[in-house]
Amino acid sequence: MSSALFTSGASIEQAHDDDIWHACWFPGKNMLATAGSDETVKIWDSQNGECLATLKDSDYAITSLDINAQGTRILTSSMDNKMRVWNIDDFLGNSSENSSPALTIDAGPINAWRSRFLQTVSEAGTKEMLASSTSTGTVKLWSTTKGREIRELNTSRPTFLYALAVSPDGSKVACASAGNHVYVFDTESGSLLSTFSGHSDNVRSVSFSADSSLLVTGSDDKQIQLHDARYGSTVSTFSGHHSWVLSAKIHPDGKYIASGSCDTKVKIWDIGQRKCMETHSQHTQAVWDVAWQQSSDAVVTMRPKLASVGEDRSIHFYDPLLA
Repeated sequence: MSSALFTSGASIEQAHDDDIWHACWFPGKNMLATAGSDETVKIWDSQNGECLATLKDSDYAITSLDINAQGTRILTSSMDNKMRVWNIDDFLGNSSENSSPALTIDAGPINAWRSRFLQTVSEAGTKEMLASSTSTGTVKLWSTTKGREIRELNTSRPTFLYALAVSPDGSKVACASAGNHVYVFDTESGSLLSTFSGHSDNVRSVSFSADSSLLVTGSDDKQIQLHDARYGSTVSTFSGHHSWVLSAKIHPDGKYIASGSCDTKVKIWDIGQRKCMETHSQHTQAVWDVAWQQSSDAVVTMRPKLASVGEDRSIHFYDPLLA
């Protein structure tokens, strides 16, 4: 498919043995990590489709995937209630399955459905933690050195948290619950900055803009909403999917939103014009995740690619034309 913004690039069929639920780019590189219900993480070269490494440390589906800002560590959560951190230097270039995470944390029953790296910067230096969402309406923060729980962010509503995001500047944590509530916390103080409920059904996806000022949400109500990250006010609403929106991410330059849905479509939305610019139909089943290529501190990605993964076990890449 060709369009004014993005064109379909390479694809990897049957990339996993079961549904692919997550995709995450290594900052500043043409490398993508994917994971899902086949219990493995795979690392791909997006330019030639080669699988560079496969990670497996349990027989449980992987419910969350993240890569730290430096591109040196991978974080997963699995249905065995454990978070695992891998050091990339320990496995990159090894195509055989590697089962040696640098850190494993047993978070307890459904205390790490989603997990994210959280980095804060202060006069004392950079501090790295982990954040995890629970089934009881709390977000737990964990030490990456000792693997211990540090503190808890409480929504005051004991409900399952479907989605979790950490702002790139480390100042905010956002989560979304079963139902339509979204919560944004101040990382340093732990205080609840805002609560909002613009959607009419479960919120499956939350994600911050690159400058940490905006939050995009995707919901079972088939809509995508853009919000002021601090105050929660809704900036825009985007409608056009015909089923649940499972993933919505803001382009690094803040101009576009990419979304994936149970309707099998990937859509690109123009934030300024508040409309869908193009629809991609490469997937044959639900699109579980979309991910924009990211810059690193050392390498600026001038024309970020988009990746999508889904229930059909495939990975699709979309190359920018004018974007």
